[in-house]
Amino acid sequence: MNKHLKTGVIGWLTASLLIAGSALTTGTASAAPSAIEVRMNNLFVDTDVAPYITNGTTMVPLQVAQKIPGISVQWNNSSKTVTITRDGETITLVAGQKTAKVGNKAVKLETASTLKQGRVMVPLRFIAESTQAYVLWNPKQRIVFVAKPSEEVKEQFASSSLAKARTAALKFPVVSSLESFEVINETQGQQYYFPEGRADQFFLSGGNGITYYEIVGNHSEAKWTATTNSVKASSGLFFLPQKITNQDGELPKITKRVVFYNFMGPIGEATYGFIEPNGEVTTLGQQDMKLHQFFDIPEEVKS
Repeated sequence: MNKHLKTGVIGWLTASLLIAGSALTTGTASAAPSAIEVRMNNLFVDTDVAPYITNGTTMVPLQVAQKIPGISVQWNNSSKTVTITRDGETITLVAGQKTAKVGNKAVKLETASTLKQGRVMVPLRFIAESTQAYVLWNPKQRIVFVAKPSEEVKEQFASSSLAKARTAALKFPVVSSLESFEVINETQGQQYYFPEGRADQFFLSGGNGITYYEIVGNHSEAKWTATTNSVKASSGLFFLPQKITNQDGELPKITKRVVFYNFMGPIGEATYGFIEPNGEVTTLGQQDMKLHQFFDIPEEVKS
């Protein structure tokens, strides 16, 4: 098993986590830019023709757009027309034309769809946003994030049960504009920290990496990420008494106590409890737990 994992695309992750990060890109100023990648609902999308940017628009093969959940995409080779259907609404683009139609409304495009290497290339952001997906471009890692959660996840997140809402929060598609840092995790353990009573803000930590997320609209957004070492120091977070070695984003201000789940992957159990603003840790117990599947903690009420 490779113990060197990455953080920053969606934060960090352990070897058992399903959503992988990307390597930190290094090199000189004259180095050629890395290829553009598309990450849709936490999974990278394979393409046989590389995505590219023109006029500030990311162009992708039609097959990428076809993977957006809840839509139907068709290509008419005779008329060179892309037709997208979502909830009874039709969106059409014609290759070579900078005007698309959303229903009966004409919409101007910065870049027209085109043919390249025998593939239809389409503007990803226009199609994704027209179908109610969220799009974020990360220039630091050259990744386009596309997020569109299922209705089931959104309903679960709205549950009055903190355990269900937190489990749903970890299922939301993740986006990030942050850098990625190399993380070393030899234990396959993972720590979760939630402000007491909250499901829409959380930290994931493992090895020497930690990332803070917020649920924004219908996606999870990485707001801050860092790596630490074993030196005891003030990090700005009372539950993280370690020296920060690398960080990107804005360090969140957490002033009230947090709930923790210390997940131990090899045995499928977690210790849990509270950490006070003065750093005092109260461990309430230990019980069975699966990755990203939480249980209610006594005395805690959803705020």
